[in-house]
Amino acid sequence: MSVHHRPRAGLRLAVLAAPTTLLLTACLPDQGHIGLEASGHFTAEQKFPTALITWCGDSPPAQIDLVADDHQWRLTATEEFTGGEVEVDLSAPGQNWEITDGEGGATYRVVPSSPGTEYTLGVSTETVEAGEEPSNDIADLVFTTGDLAAQEGVYASDSEEGEMVSVEDFPPEC
Repeated sequence: MSVHHRPRAGLRLAVLAAPTTLLLTACLPDQGHIGLEASGHFTAEQKFPTALITWCGDSPPAQIDLVADDHQWRLTATEEFTGGEVEVDLSAPGQNWEITDGEGGATYRVVPSSPGTEYTLGVSTETVEAGEEPSNDIADLVFTTGDLAAQEGVYASDSEEGEMVSVEDFPPEC
């Protein structure tokens, strides 16, 4: 198990009555929020979702860590974001992010190993070197792509447990 991967309680997911896009969300008090978009379609098992990241205060995300037992990717911002919100396609993050593996080597492909693999997505305001523990001070979230493919709605999480909320309720207020 990677030093960056913290076991968490399994996702408790419930289906909302209104058919919408799934947004798995997480936040740390006074820091920020993560939302993961998913269509509830089986193809969501085969790629990482787009992450909506919001932050409270002046410090934008500088680093995103995507960690499983046998995989690790790090996205390091190549620019400073403004406006309190940024969208990042985790499968193809684009030119605003440098992608490396757990050892610090360049990576060009970010693909989930299986629908049941549990990933921890952590977002930090500061960068750290490969092998160092990230702060995840904006937020972190544990998910599987299988859960993203099986659900529709918004899964909102505080620091430990989660609950379903409507798309209109994302992001929670700072």
